[in-house]
Amino acid sequence: MRLERHIGGMGKARQVSYLQARGWAESAKGWSCERLLAENERLSRALHHQLTEDLCHALSPHGWKVVDYSPRGYAQLLDPNTGERCPLPKALRRQARRENKKVADLTYALFLGALL
Repeated sequence: MRLERHIGGMGKARQVSYLQARGWAESAKGWSCERLLAENERLSRALHHQLTEDLCHALSPHGWKVVDYSPRGYAQLLDPNTGERCPLPKALRRQARRENKKVADLTYALFLGALL
C-alpha cells in the first residue's frame, strides 16, 4: 500500500521538505536518516519509512503498539481491542472503522497531527 496516496499525494518539493523537516538528509547516494538507521534510500523508500514512523506514532494514543518491523520497513502493530498483530494498512482500516471515518480521512488527519 502506498501510504502517500492517503495523505493527498505530495509533490516532489513537498516530499523533500517533509523529509528534511523530519531529520532526513540527501546525498549523492540517496536519502539517509540516523534516527531510523536508514542509508542511501530512494526518495520513495525514505518517504515510506517516514510515513510509517509518523502514522504508527499517531496511532499510539488510540492504544496501538508497534511490535515489529520487517527488514523492508513494514510495521506490525498490536490491536488494542483484539490483541491481534496486523500490518499498518490494516490497523488504519480498523481504526477508521472504529471511528466511523473513511480510511483516507483518518490517515490524513493522523498525518497532519504528526506534522504539528
